[in-house]
Amino acid sequence: MDKRTVLAFALIFLVYMGWMKFYEKNYRQPPGAAADSAAVAADTAAEPTTSRYERPAPVQPAPTAAEVAPAIPDDQARPLDMLEPVPVAGRPATVVVQTPLYELELSAAGARITRWLGLEYPGPEGGPVSLIPGTDILPARGDAILFQRRELELGQAVYTTDSPAEVVLVGDDEERSVVFVAETYSGLQIRKTFTFNSGRYDIGLEVEVAGDQNALLGVGDPVSVRFAWQEGIASTEQDKKMEAGSFRSFALVGEDISFKKRQDLAKDPEKVRESFQGTVQLAGLQNKYFLVAGLVAQEPGQPVVGSIHLDGAPERNQLTWAVDLPCRYVGTGSELRATSQLQLFVGPSEVDLLKLYGCGLERTIDFGPLKIFHPLASLVLTFIVWMYQFIPNYGVIIVLFSVLTKILFYPLTRTSTRSMKKMQELQPKIKALQEKYKDKKEKLSQETMKLYREEKVNPMSGCLPILVQSPVFIALFQALRNTIALRQAPFALWIDDLAQPDAMFQLPIALPILGANFNLLPILMALSMYFQTKLTPTAASGGQMAIMNTMMPILMLVFFYNMPSGLVLYWLVNTLMTIYQTWRIHQTAPTTGGAKAA
Repeated sequence: MDKRTVLAFALIFLVYMGWMKFYEKNYRQPPGAAADSAAVAADTAAEPTTSRYERPAPVQPAPTAAEVAPAIPDDQARPLDMLEPVPVAGRPATVVVQTPLYELELSAAGARITRWLGLEYPGPEGGPVSLIPGTDILPARGDAILFQRRELELGQAVYTTDSPAEVVLVGDDEERSVVFVAETYSGLQIRKTFTFNSGRYDIGLEVEVAGDQNALLGVGDPVSVRFAWQEGIASTEQDKKMEAGSFRSFALVGEDISFKKRQDLAKDPEKVRESFQGTVQLAGLQNKYFLVAGLVAQEPGQPVVGSIHLDGAPERNQLTWAVDLPCRYVGTGSELRATSQLQLFVGPSEVDLLKLYGCGLERTIDFGPLKIFHPLASLVLTFIVWMYQFIPNYGVIIVLFSVLTKILFYPLTRTSTRSMKKMQELQPKIKALQEKYKDKKEKLSQETMKLYREEKVNPMSGCLPILVQSPVFIALFQALRNTIALRQAPFALWIDDLAQPDAMFQLPIALPILGANFNLLPILMALSMYFQTKLTPTAASGGQMAIMNTMMPILMLVFFYNMPSGLVLYWLVNTLMTIYQTWRIHQTAPTTGGAKAA
């Protein structure tokens, strides 16, 4: 090794050692030097919020904090990882926020929501509905700051706050904020701000990282903030079995929305685990009637590019989500301030409410797997909710909707019934043709079609009303099955919840498939369907058709027995209207022996 090389290494060593001494003397802070949280909150709150500014010149690569850490006396021991949050002595603070719509509790442990009660919606046990499963265990992963070369995990951090223990919002559009502050050993300050509005279900979230540029040694600039929801979502209904299939997580990136079912979590956690990159719109969790979602604010012409992570915690049987959003830099100079924002929605899956946010949140409402019927289902639901302004009883609205659809489709029903009656009157002639051409199938087909033309009968017209009305029924089925409008909505007599089966009482024993509840509406519906088959003319006859007419009401009884009573009510009224219309058509239609029937 030549002299120049030796001299170069010696100079590098001297510069390195000199920098360590300089850094230790001027920038190292003892553990107790963290700024008082109240002063930090007041000082930062006084600074104007921000527009986008150019980021100061990036910090040049530097040794990691562990490499430059000086010797620390035993009585002041601290971790080599200077990015670790400084512990807070004492019991973590809690803040209770009350609005006309909900009450929630914020914990300084993780700066997270640990309780949420919806004051407008009763729970299954009485009292307000609760959306957050109760647990005192801090999530292993939570909010995080993603730096260029490191990640600051905040799930286990304990914050301080100068907010009062109880915050009450009562006025229209009254707005209040609660600020939590944490500090790392290197001097970075993390602020998480919750902003509440008295008349809205959404909550503003902002995470800010602030500190001197030298606090970023070894980690680089903050690039993005991870907003995580690890608590899951609680069950809110009495019938847990009926509700179980509705638990899902979702992610909307660009125009594509993806869902993960909680039922898959126990089978294979990998089925609910997926990451998405692109123009992030929203992510969240839902049960049958409520959801917890993170909404990304979009500015015209400035799409927010980030990532969404869907996951789950099998040990708690809960789904989770996280959204990574880019940082915005505020101010200039050596003082670093970077922020990121998310809008958190915790509340009901009410279609008109979700549409107000203009981000596709209403697409999370489960209208069933048949997507072709989703627009019609949304239209039907919008009509029913609109009618509630004038008729404050959803049961009455369902009855009127069923009657209205039968009146609208009456011309088709009349044509169909008369056509089937003609087909029934033509059976002797058709049987004669079948006997005459029993060994000539092609000739039989030609003669049969000739007879239909002569008698002006369309054998397919009997199916026309069913084909036309089926989309309406499927759309209504999908709309009523999961709409919160019917949740705990009474109709009359024993029907006190149109979203649940109309159980009158419990049977002494549970019946196979049907269960232990005695539900009257499905039984009435099955009986009415049986009488409908007796009135409806059929082209076929004999034992096979008789068996079908007997089995169909039984099959429909089993299918509808544990369905929401609002849906069964619709089908019962629909069937009764069909019976009346069929009887009326028989009374008015001529019976002239098929050839002259019109």
